[in-house]
Amino acid sequence: MELAVNTLVVIILGIVIVGGGILLISKIVVKASSVVPEVNDQTQQALFNVLLNSKQRIAALNNVQTVARNSYAQFAIAFQNQQAGQESIFTVAVDATPESYPNTALNNADCGGSPQNCPNATALPGPYKLPRYGSQAFPILVKVPRTAATGEYTFSVEVYNSTTQDTKHLYARTKISVDVD
Repeated sequence: MELAVNTLVVIILGIVIVGGGILLISKIVVKASSVVPEVNDQTQQALFNVLLNSKQRIAALNNVQTVARNSYAQFAIAFQNQQAGQESIFTVAVDATPESYPNTALNNADCGGSPQNCPNATALPGPYKLPRYGSQAFPILVKVPRTAATGEYTFSVEVYNSTTQDTKHLYARTKISVDVD
């Protein structure tokens, strides 16, 4: 009889401890999901502060990142309309620089004739309609394939003052780099 009572007490204590653990984990998950928008807002505000303090047309947060194969690198970029006039339309392009495909520098990766083995960068191209001194932030996502060679890959982020992407409308340019482990 005493053994049955002890077993029953242990089972009840186990259920209480497991229930408490589940409740604690669910509270952590709810709190973390409410913090994500706040962190995103803080990141965007930090990006705009970098842009305004640099007095440049374009700015990037952490423009060099180290990532593993078969993963992603995310960059935050912002640009500001510093042109005379009321309003301008901008578009964005992200391309591999000539040094990356293939890279000629000693420490950098070489894609050679296999660009599918190289990281691929994407961004929302726009158009972005901005008033004078208006700012726009956007993310750039770089996917690193499983077959990417170890080394550094550089991408050129170009903002054009029009809906076409030709050099006479180039407004601002910056570079981002992904270092593949």
